[in-house]
Amino acid sequence: MKKPQQILYKTKIDWFLVGTLITLFFGYLLFHSLFGGTLFSYNDWDGYTLQALAWRDGSAALSQNYSWLELAEYGGNYYMSFPPLPSLVMFPLTFFFGTGVPSNFVVMVYALLSIVFAYECFRKTGIRDVFSMFWAIFFVLGSNMLWMSTSGGSWFLAQGLNLALCFGAALSLLYKKEALCLILLALAIGCRPFSLCLFLTAFIYFCIQKQRESGQRTGSILLRQMKYLIVPALIAIGYCLYNYARFGNPLEFGHNYLSEFTGAGNEQFGVQYIAVNAYNIFLRPVILLGNASLNVPQFDGFMFYVANPIFTVWFVLVIRDIAARKMTLEKILLILGFSVNLLLLLSHKTFGGWQFGARYTVDLLPFVLLYFLFSGKGKPRKWEFFVGAAAVLFNLYGALFMHMQIP
Repeated sequence: MKKPQQILYKTKIDWFLVGTLITLFFGYLLFHSLFGGTLFSYNDWDGYTLQALAWRDGSAALSQNYSWLELAEYGGNYYMSFPPLPSLVMFPLTFFFGTGVPSNFVVMVYALLSIVFAYECFRKTGIRDVFSMFWAIFFVLGSNMLWMSTSGGSWFLAQGLNLALCFGAALSLLYKKEALCLILLALAIGCRPFSLCLFLTAFIYFCIQKQRESGQRTGSILLRQMKYLIVPALIAIGYCLYNYARFGNPLEFGHNYLSEFTGAGNEQFGVQYIAVNAYNIFLRPVILLGNASLNVPQFDGFMFYVANPIFTVWFVLVIRDIAARKMTLEKILLILGFSVNLLLLLSHKTFGGWQFGARYTVDLLPFVLLYFLFSGKGKPRKWEFFVGAAAVLFNLYGALFMHMQIP
């Protein structure tokens, strides 16, 4: 009697992806070498490590005021004025690195994870590896994320982790992993609260898909889908309890207690800010001076589709879809989610403060990624190759420019 043959399962390694990540890591190493070898350094703007260390001491408040950070002052104590999830990532790292967590390295990892997730998203749609990687790099390194991924400050750690979680959620959506998708987006809200817009968009998308499959009424579908909200609801309760413990308000992360928002007429959000912010990010240019140097606005943003040209590619795609009558309910849903998110960002008193480009708009990239995937965006057109290359070059310039301009 013959012995049954053993079945060997081998994990196929994507050497193209591995090689790309190694090359990009080498690029980050070279970049940080220009500024004294800072890739594995703690960044003085990293307040999340300080928060994690405070937790280890049993306190939600920081031990002292750090004047260069955006800290909320409340009840005679100083608190991180941002949602807590990035501090949860830093918490275990403090046991290995203490006060010297390599936050510059951590934010790079977030960017590389975003590239991996975007790459796998495009591969899932069936396009070639090289084109999938082109789009992934265009989305992440051809945007303001390139600059942010070179500096482990609190603002950039939050946006970097948010982008990685949202791109991971997009990949989960493609694989129809509804629970995982919504959990990742609930965690993303703990980085950037307006990721709630993408969470709701994804939830409605899943409801639409289930209704098409089953033909049941909307009410029945919603009841069946509620089970996928249990874990996100628990995560939300955790955020609310943490906020209440610090500020006595379950919806207060602390920004309203920043000095710039505590005075009369300096509310954090308001319709009065929309017009100026809209002008800055839609019409405010980078000016080419007579000596061929650039005059780059460093406060409140400039034309976001110049610093993040993937939006320009998306605008063209949307126009083509409308002209060719290829607009679907899913695509309309993404456009609406994008628009609501953008409107909420525009209603903030500032649009990113001191920065290159319009870094808040990086939060909108997941909507565009999903739109590309739903459209079956495949091999880039010739002009898109050039725009993608120019986008990476411009944002590399921006990263160097901002590092040299640090006050």
